[in-house]
Amino acid sequence: MIYKKLAFSILLLLIVCAIIWANKVNQNRSILISEDFNSLSLKYIELDSLKRNLKENKFIKDSLFNQEFSFSELERHINNIDFFDNSNVYKSIDAEINFQINEKNAIMLLEDQNKYVDSIGRIIPLSKIYKPETTRVIGEIDSINLIKAIKVSTQIVNDEFLFGHIDYIFMDSINIYLKPVNENFLIKLGNISDVSNKLDRYKIFYSAIHQSDLFGEIKNLNLSFENQVVIEKQKQ
Repeated sequence: MIYKKLAFSILLLLIVCAIIWANKVNQNRSILISEDFNSLSLKYIELDSLKRNLKENKFIKDSLFNQEFSFSELERHINNIDFFDNSNVYKSIDAEINFQINEKNAIMLLEDQNKYVDSIGRIIPLSKIYKPETTRVIGEIDSINLIKAIKVSTQIVNDEFLFGHIDYIFMDSINIYLKPVNENFLIKLGNISDVSNKLDRYKIFYSAIHQSDLFGEIKNLNLSFENQVVIEKQKQ
C-alpha cells in the first residue's frame, strides 16, 4: 500500500512538472522571432522586407526576455499591408508560432496610376519582384468606371482566349473599348450591360472570319447593339 501511494505521488509530481514545463515553453514562445517566417512563401515582397516591417513595428523582439503580444493585433497589422488579403497567426500544440498569409489577387493594371487592382477594387502597389499577369486599363479612370472595368477585366482574365487576345481596355464617360493584340481595330462594348454575352458574340465572330479577307478591312467592331456585331470598314 505504501509503495502504491509512493508511485502515485511520483506520478502526480511528474504530471505537475510536465504542466509547469509546458507552460514555461508556451510563455517563452510568446516571443516572435525572425525564424518563425521562414516557411512563408510570398510573391509581392521579399521575406526580409516583411521581417523589417514587423521589427520596426515592435512585433519581432530582439530580446531574451519574454514579450507578450496579441495575435489578433499582429493579424490586423499584416492585413493592413497593401499586398495582403488576410492572415492567420496561431500557436501549435508544440508551442510553435505559425503563419498563414494570403496575398491579394491582381486582375487589372491601372497604367495611369501604376497600381494593380483586385476583383473587389482594392489597390495593390507595384512590386519590385513580381509582375502578375493581368489586363491593362489605359487612361484616367474614376471610381464609377473602375467598377465597370473590374467587371470586364474579370471576364477577360477568366477566359483563356480573351486573356491572350485583348491587349488593353480603355473607357470614356459612356463606352468601354477593347484593343486586341496585333490588330488594327477597336472593339466597342458600349455600356457594361450584358458584357458576358457581348464577349461571347465577339469570340464567335472572330472564330468565323479572322482568316477571311474581310478581317483585314475592319476599322472598328461595335457590340453595343443587342445580338449584333456591327462592322465599320476602313476607308479605301
